[in-house]
Amino acid sequence: MNSLKFKPEGWNNEITELTSHNIDNYIHTNETLQGLVKECDNNYNLHVQFENGITGIMPRKEVEAIHIDEDGIPKTNLCTGKVHKFVQFKIKEVADQNHIILSRKEVQQEALQWVKNDLQEGERLTRNCKRN
Repeated sequence: MNSLKFKPEGWNNEITELTSHNIDNYIHTNETLQGLVKECDNNYNLHVQFENGITGIMPRKEVEAIHIDEDGIPKTNLCTGKVHKFVQFKIKEVADQNHIILSRKEVQQEALQWVKNDLQEGERLTRNCKRN
């Protein structure tokens, strides 16, 4: 039985289409989405560009849930290493009409909860090994 309920990050090259009409629905359903990181700014925040002029900003503290320092902040190389790569995220909030705040950390926390609470001994999972 394979009960994996999400695809690994970058499994496919699909960028979620965001519009001003579906953003509220994604926030309400807490759905995991995917986009391509275009840049990492001087504060190590990630920027994801979508259609229709919408920009997603992932604050540094929302980039990582696992490899963090004692202050809960991911190392700089984890942020810069995501540029030009696909990342999964949840929409935390709408900053203004063309800017949304994203969280990759929430996706990782959800995956960890699934492993800890729902994965049962003896279950078989499909995995994929890819070279970067």
